[in-house]
Amino acid sequence: MDQKKIGSFIAARRKENGLTQSQLAEKLGITDKAISKWETGKSMPDLSLLCPLCDLLQITLNELLLGEFISDENLKEKSNQVLFEVVTSWLGKDQWKRKTEGHIPAVLKLRHVGKRYENGSTSTVAVHDVSFDIAKGSFVGIMGASGSGKTTLLNMVATIDKATGGQIEIDGQDISELSENDLASFRREHLGFVFQEYNLLDTLTVYENIALALTIKRIPKEHVKRTITDLAEKLNISEILYKFPYEISGGQRQRCACVRAIATNPSLILADEPTGALDSRCAKQLLDTFVMLSQEYGSTVLMVTHDALSASYCDKILFMQDGEIKTSLEREQEGKHEFFTRILDTMAKIAGGVHYVS
Repeated sequence: MDQKKIGSFIAARRKENGLTQSQLAEKLGITDKAISKWETGKSMPDLSLLCPLCDLLQITLNELLLGEFISDENLKEKSNQVLFEVVTSWLGKDQWKRKTEGHIPAVLKLRHVGKRYENGSTSTVAVHDVSFDIAKGSFVGIMGASGSGKTTLLNMVATIDKATGGQIEIDGQDISELSENDLASFRREHLGFVFQEYNLLDTLTVYENIALALTIKRIPKEHVKRTITDLAEKLNISEILYKFPYEISGGQRQRCACVRAIATNPSLILADEPTGALDSRCAKQLLDTFVMLSQEYGSTVLMVTHDALSASYCDKILFMQDGEIKTSLEREQEGKHEFFTRILDTMAKIAGGVHYVS
């Protein structure tokens, strides 16, 4: 997107509607300086201001992002152009780096896993005959609509729920063989969690939230500070370590949750719709963090999402529908934008009733 062109368009429409910068700023609840930055192309309006701004300038969102009026006959072409530019801007133009060739051990193995809920005479199958492996250092996504079984599947891997059939193996351990007490210990030792709602304790600072996870695992005190300091620097949260969760942004809270999740060096990080409560900028930062953890730390990440943009950051996508894995998609030598396009195509084929997608 051409920020200068958009800025000039905003300035022209403001003037045509008889508004000064101060008047527009007052109506939007922001400063004159912010309006000036938009109009000179130095910055873009925040996501939450786009629709109110369009209403005040009497333009559509497509026209704002394109920086010009769109005639009826050009509406479809121009709208597609805007969508393409927005997606490209959000995903970036990186080129995929394939993992080192050779045998990589599987951290997670599922064999014919199923989950059935019984309620009196009624039986509901939530997950049916699911099998797959996830190699160490992979970033894998599970996609599906609400009710597809993806969260139920994640909960079984997380040892929160028990499978009614099949085998789930994490780091060589069949979790169905573990008692409730052993499961709690296994969860603490081998799993890290990143939730949609962060799950940080508001009465503790960011540092204390992370330290608590290490203390529970009985990490020596002298190692706790070094571990937190090193990871905080890597994930760019050093300046907020001694703030409370309610004093920082949603994106910062999620990065804190990531540090907490990896600080204990888990075998597997589980993320359930982690970008659901974030704006687009913070979501992109979080997904970039997952990619970095996978590529630089060798962390294994399993993420549940319904969002194709988020899924395009993964190495591999498993598509669920009606409790079953319908197909999978691996990222080739391609950027996120190309992978995003293939994800959309696969989703369309599944939605159209194609059972096996090549």
